[in-house]
Amino acid sequence: MGNAEARVWVSAVKAMVPERVCKIIDEAMQVFGATGISQWTPLARMYAGQRTLRLADGPDEVHWQVVGRAEISRYEPDSLGKNINSARTTGEK
Repeated sequence: MGNAEARVWVSAVKAMVPERVCKIIDEAMQVFGATGISQWTPLARMYAGQRTLRLADGPDEVHWQVVGRAEISRYEPDSLGKNINSARTTGEK
């Protein structure tokens, strides 16, 4: 795996994992009800900390943009109508 491909995977992980963690904490807060947002559980503090980390590592939209551009480039045809990356991986010219 080269640096360019690794960059796409790293961006996907940096966007997906923090989103899922926030969702899981939010669902736990829903299960606990009012107690979930009180000081009796660490959930509210965990959610605030995790939400802050999502921004510290770059906004999710920037990471999703990197992933999106990579996906589009895989299917965008060149001037001859062939898929550029398909030709690279199969050895066509």
